[in-house]
Amino acid sequence: MRELQSLVNGIGLGALYALVGLAAAFVLRVTKIMNFAVGGIVVVAGLLAASVTDLPAGLRLLLLLLVGAPAGVAAHLVSTRWLAGRPRSAQEHDLGGVLVTVALATALQGLGYLLFGSDLRYATPVVPAHTFGLGGGVTVTTGTLVLVAAVALGAFASWIVLERSGLGRALRAVSDDVVTARLSGVRVSTIAHLAYGLLGVLCFFVGDVSAQVVGVTPDNVFHIIVGALFGLVIGGGDRIIGPIVGGLVVGVTEAVVNARGGQFVANLVQLGLVLVILLVAPRGLFPDRTSRAVG
Repeated sequence: MRELQSLVNGIGLGALYALVGLAAAFVLRVTKIMNFAVGGIVVVAGLLAASVTDLPAGLRLLLLLLVGAPAGVAAHLVSTRWLAGRPRSAQEHDLGGVLVTVALATALQGLGYLLFGSDLRYATPVVPAHTFGLGGGVTVTTGTLVLVAAVALGAFASWIVLERSGLGRALRAVSDDVVTARLSGVRVSTIAHLAYGLLGVLCFFVGDVSAQVVGVTPDNVFHIIVGALFGLVIGGGDRIIGPIVGGLVVGVTEAVVNARGGQFVANLVQLGLVLVILLVAPRGLFPDRTSRAVG
């Protein structure tokens, strides 16, 4: 039963990785940059949520979502905005852009330590905490259920934006070929600002949910984003299902192996899993088979 309980706990952890992976995949599809700053934005949002104790939980979440959009745009203006216009192919992942986002994530982590300290903090939950018995001594908490529901909501919202909206078509056009998109009348700078505004909203949503369920501390910045990016590598970033399945795989693996062999062994198993996926399916388990090479 220990393994079964670890499996249930791992689903909650994997759902958190999936949520952050969705945010990372969103900006990856638009900018071709693996954005480590996502982890920093999520953690800062969670720290803000945990510091607002005198507001109802629902109102706090609404206010955070309103703050998320300008925060996402600000992250773009101080980091990846300066990389705009650099020549690169549509399929190239920008190493310079990655390093800039790592620097921003580090800065956000330092800001978290400066403003909130290193203690683990929790936000007031929207859904009161409760534990349900599944039989045989196995339990599931409302926190795990909230994380799973948040994944479903985040995936649906991402699908609507990316696949069923004019904004999504413009985002994909900019991602494929900036010059052609500009000649077609797409305002590239405006689209980039909108993309990062949406990224900020998603990150602040994830930050609030994670602060409610698992707590938040600046120490979490790179642990969260590494787990999410491992999931992104495993599942692939071409389709929305990729980071969800990948994040769940990483979370369940970490929880189950950690229960038996400790965190170090869990990290080794995760690394081995990622290496195997890179060898047999470099684009992840769910590549976009309709995409075509350009050039």
